[in-house]
Amino acid sequence: MYKTILVHADLSAHAPARIRWAATLAQALGAHLVGAAMLGVSRTVLPRGCHWQPGTLEAGYFEPLADNARRALSRFTAIAGERQVPCETRLVCDLPDDGLARQARSADLVVISQDDPDEAMPGVGTRLPEYVILNSARPVLLVPRGDPAPEMAPRILVGWNGSQEASSALAAAIPLLQRAITVMVVALTRPGRGDHGAQFATDQSELSGFLHRHRVPAHFCTREERHGSGRDLLALAQELDCGMLVMGCFGHSRFHELCVGGATRTILAEAALPVLLAH
Repeated sequence: MYKTILVHADLSAHAPARIRWAATLAQALGAHLVGAAMLGVSRTVLPRGCHWQPGTLEAGYFEPLADNARRALSRFTAIAGERQVPCETRLVCDLPDDGLARQARSADLVVISQDDPDEAMPGVGTRLPEYVILNSARPVLLVPRGDPAPEMAPRILVGWNGSQEASSALAAAIPLLQRAITVMVVALTRPGRGDHGAQFATDQSELSGFLHRHRVPAHFCTREERHGSGRDLLALAQELDCGMLVMGCFGHSRFHELCVGGATRTILAEAALPVLLAH
């Protein structure tokens, strides 16, 4: 059960939708909601926190950033108040990516927005979703940039390939799966990989018992991969009219930076429905 939900608060045009999603989940699950706004400066610059002497050069630079963060938190508080959920605000002296990843250590779920190529937010030097998902110890709910109205999805699609990441995502999604009417667990098979179907049959037996004990009656199916697993999962979610996708996030090291794999990159870029990811 989620007891603490962390949501990114900033001045993005997509912030209200993401906060409403987080507030709706908190209300439905009886969770405490935390809104975190980042100053936009690395914590190494201000190791003692957001403190500076009024009237100094530092104040002239940092205070406008702090004002923006406070405005974002004020908007968060107003939206959380609409849902009447218990909440708190945090003004974090850090960059958005690393700050969110660190704040996630004391939360059960992190809610962020999908990147929007048409909106460049100041202080965000990385692909925020990728960084937070790969560096956070908690599952992440990605709200699409289409800003859909928040709802507890009645139909949820779970992507399964037997990996640790897929298992982590499935377990992390249990509180949401328990409230769904239909849960479909799908494995994508590739031509020439006949053993994969047999393995999924074994996994299905074990997963069925696991989910049943969590009061999640799930259906299982296999589909042949045709256009890449990321696009195939999104197409199947649309075909089945699912309101959420659950999947593991894969990453690898490249030039000493963490990068997501191709399927995850496709999902992060093209998803039009909320996606719960775990790494």
